[in-house]
Amino acid sequence: MILDTQTTIFMTSFVYLMLHGAIWLALKEYRSDQVKLWCASGIFSGVAVAFLAMRGHVPEFVFLYVAQLLMLLGNWGRMVALRMYLLPDPQNRSYLVYNLACGLYFILFVYLMAVLQADWEALILFNAFYAVLCFDYFRIGLKLHRKSESLGATLLMWGGLILSITLGLRAIGVVIAGTIDDLYSHSWHQAVMVFGQFSSITLFNISFLRIFLERSEQKKLAVNKELILTNERAEEMRRNGLNLKQLLEEREEIIRHLTLFNKTAGMGALVASLAHELNQPLTVIQTNAGMIELVLNDHEAKLNKDTRIDKALTGLRTANQRAATIITTLRNMFGQGSKAISVFDFNELAKDVLLLCQPALQKQGIEVQVQLYPLVLPLSGDKSQLQQVLLNLITNASEAFGPAFEGVKKVTVQTDLVNERIALTVADNGSGIAPEAEAVVFELLRTTKETGMGIGLWLSKTILDAHQGNISFTSRLNQGTQFVVTLPVAVQT
Repeated sequence: MILDTQTTIFMTSFVYLMLHGAIWLALKEYRSDQVKLWCASGIFSGVAVAFLAMRGHVPEFVFLYVAQLLMLLGNWGRMVALRMYLLPDPQNRSYLVYNLACGLYFILFVYLMAVLQADWEALILFNAFYAVLCFDYFRIGLKLHRKSESLGATLLMWGGLILSITLGLRAIGVVIAGTIDDLYSHSWHQAVMVFGQFSSITLFNISFLRIFLERSEQKKLAVNKELILTNERAEEMRRNGLNLKQLLEEREEIIRHLTLFNKTAGMGALVASLAHELNQPLTVIQTNAGMIELVLNDHEAKLNKDTRIDKALTGLRTANQRAATIITTLRNMFGQGSKAISVFDFNELAKDVLLLCQPALQKQGIEVQVQLYPLVLPLSGDKSQLQQVLLNLITNASEAFGPAFEGVKKVTVQTDLVNERIALTVADNGSGIAPEAEAVVFELLRTTKETGMGIGLWLSKTILDAHQGNISFTSRLNQGTQFVVTLPVAVQT
C-alpha cells in the first residue's frame, strides 16, 4: 500500500502528539516546568504539522499563518526546554538570536505568500530556515556531551543532524524542481523529509527523556551525598560538643584553682592582721580564765553572789564567739571545695569579707565606709567565688594609695537594689588608673602594680560572667576609682 503525502504528514503529527504526551505522563510525578514546556511545545508542533497537511481543507489563513506560528512556538519551546539543561551557563544571547531569526522568518514568509503569492519561494524558505534552525539541536547536544558524556546527549546530536540534513535536502530538491504545482506531490526529497521528521522526533524525545532522568538521578545522588555529609557533620558536631563540654569543665576547674591561688597569694597580709585580731579575744579568754581561777581559789568568796564570775564567763563566751566567727569565715573563704551553688544573702557575704579585711585596712590607716541595703539581697551562685570578687576589689582599693598620698584614705563599700539587680560599689579616693591602662584592666596577666600578678580583675570578670553579672569602672587620676558590680537577684520560691 502506497500512502499519500498528506496521510504521511498526518502520521508525523500523530508521532508528535503521542511521544510528547507519553513523556508528560511518564514524568508527571516530577512536577517539572521543563517537562511541561517540552510537552506543550511538542503538542503545538504536532497541531501545526496537522494544519500543514490540510491545505484545501482548512481556511488558507490557518494554513499560512496559524500553522506557521504554532510551528515557531513549538520549536522555540523545545529549544528553551533543552537549553535549561545548559544552565547556569548564560543563554540570553542564544534566546535573542533565536527570537530575531524567527521574527524575520515569519515576516518574510508572510510577505512571500500574502504579497508575492510565491509558493515555491516560500517552500524553499520554510525548509531552508528550519534546516538551519534545527541545527541548534545538534549544538545543544554537543555542549551537553562535552560537559558529561551520556547517551541522551549523543541521541540529541544525531537527531539534530538528521533533521537539519533532511530539511536541507528537501530545500535543495524544491530548488532543483524549479516550481511547485502540488505541495503534496510524491518526490524523493519529500520522502527524505518525512523520514527525517519521523526519526528525529523520536530521537529528540528519547534524548530529552534520557537526559532528564540522568539529571534527576544525579540530583538524587547529590542529595544522598549531601545527606551523608550532613550526618557526618552532625556526628562531628556531636563529638565537638562533647569536647567542648570537657573543655568547659576543665575551664571551670582552672578558674576554681585560680580562685584558690589568688586567695592564697593574698593571704599573707590578711593572716598577719588576723593574727593580731585573734590575739585580742584569746588574751581576754586567758585573763578571764585566770580571774575565774582566782575566785574559785578564794575560799571566803561566795560563788553564787560574786558578780566577777558572771562577768568573766560572759567575757569568755564573747571572746570565744568572736574568735570562732573569724576562724569559720576564714575557713569558708579559703576552703578548697568544688563549685557549690547556693542561695544566700549578698549583704552577709559582704559582712564576712569586711570582717576579714577590717584589720588590714585599719593597720593601713584606711577609713572604711559601709552602706548595706536594708533588706535581704538574695543571690544564687558560688559563695566562695563571689567572696573572692569582693576581696579582690577591696584589696585593689586598699592598694590605690601611693606612698606620697596626703589626706584621709577612704574606701567605700555599698550594696543596693537597682532594676531587679544587686549592685555592689567599691570606691576609693586613691591615685586612680592611668588612661592608657584602662583598656587592659580586665586582661589576664596585665597589672599596673609592681607586685601584682594581673590575675585578680581578670578572674573577677570571669567569675561574674559565669554568674550572669557585669563589672565596670570609672577612674580619675588623683581622685580615685569606682568599681560597680551588678548581679541578678535570685528568684525566691
